[in-house]
Amino acid sequence: MSWANGACVVDKRTGRIGRVSGRAGARLRLRPLQCGRAWDCPPESVRAATEWEQRNADVLDPTWRFWRPAGPPSGLPGPMRG
Repeated sequence: MSWANGACVVDKRTGRIGRVSGRAGARLRLRPLQCGRAWDCPPESVRAATEWEQRNADVLDPTWRFWRPAGPPSGLPGPMRG
C-alpha cells in the first residue's frame, strides 16, 4: 500500500503511532502525533491507525515502551549476564 503524507499509522514493529511525514529512500519517515523524534519504518511494517488509537495517541505514545513486545530491538544484544 502507498501511504500519503499526513496518514496516521502504527509501526507494527514497536506499536508506536505516527504520522507519515515523507520518505527516506524506500522507508517511510514517521513523526509522533504529539512531539518527539522522527523515525524510519519500512512500508510493509505499518498499518492504518484506528480511530481509537488516533484519539488516544497522547497517552499511548509516551508509554509505548511499556506495552510493546518484550525483548531487545533487533540487532541489539540482550542484557549482559555475569
